[in-house]
Parts: sequence; C-alpha cells; structure tokens
Amino acid sequence: MGPTRQMSTITGFVAAQKYLRWRFLLLIVGGVLVIIPAALAFSSGLLSPRGLPLVMVAYAGCVAVAVFIILLNARAKFKAASDKSTDFADDATRERFRKQIRRLQFGVAFFALVLVYALWETRNEPWPPRLVGAAINLLFQTVMIQSIRRIQKQLKQETSDQHQ
Repeated sequence: MGPTRQMSTITGFVAAQKYLRWRFLLLIVGGVLVIIPAALAFSSGLLSPRGLPLVMVAYAGCVAVAVFIILLNARAKFKAASDKSTDFADDATRERFRKQIRRLQFGVAFFALVLVYALWETRNEPWPPRLVGAAINLLFQTVMIQSIRRIQKQLKQETSDQHQ
C-alpha cells in the first residue's frame, strides 16, 4: 500500500468518525425525545404497565434498524471516498490520532474498573443481569481495543511509508 493510499485511508477514517458521531448523537437525542415522554406518561398513569415495555421494545427495534442503516451507509460512503481521496496526513493529524489512542486506552482502563466495581456491588444479585452487563462492558472494551489497534497499525504503516 503506497503512502497516498494509506493517507487517504486515514483521512477517510477521520471523515467516517465525524459522520458516525453526528448520526449517533442524533439517534441518542431522538431516543431521549421518545423515552422521557413515555416514562412521564407511565408515571402519570397515561401509559399502562403493559404499554411501557411495548414502547421500549419498539424503541429498541427502531434503534437497532437505525444503527444498521447508519453503519451500512457509512461503509458504502467512505469506502468510495477512500478510493478517491489523495490527501496527505500532516503532523497535526497524526498527533490527533495519538491523542485519540490515549483517550481510548483511558476508556479501556475505565471500563475495566467499572466492570470490577459493578461485579463487586452486585455480588449478591441474580446472575443473568450481571452477565448481560458484563457482556456489554466487555463488548465496549473490545471495540475500543480494536480501534486502538487499527489506528496504531495505520500510524505505523504511514511512518514506515514516509521513511522509505
């Protein structure tokens, strides 16, 4: 992979990250706009005890579909963009990636501590909810570790391409 191709991968990664960040932020805001009124309606008696779980399941289904569509669109959009782009990453971009790696490493350490604390605090509770929480925590850690590895690999390849 030549330096031009590698640089376009990095700039495509930055653009995809911004794209996904805004889409997921809008998804979260939309979720708040659905869940808070549902909770208020439930607490005031307008929504039955059977209605609230139905609203939550419908919301979870909509979020799952929305995330799937967002990821598909991002993959298609930025795969095509990385083939066309010929931008070169400068020192500021590489430094931003290094800072992102440090933030992700902090996140992995934080989630590890949260996992240990949560398991300790819920030691006398039923195990299925604890197992689900631990699985989600480990999933977050896995995604962060994969992101760290991908960014480090890109930076390492870019550095070796520049020295050649």
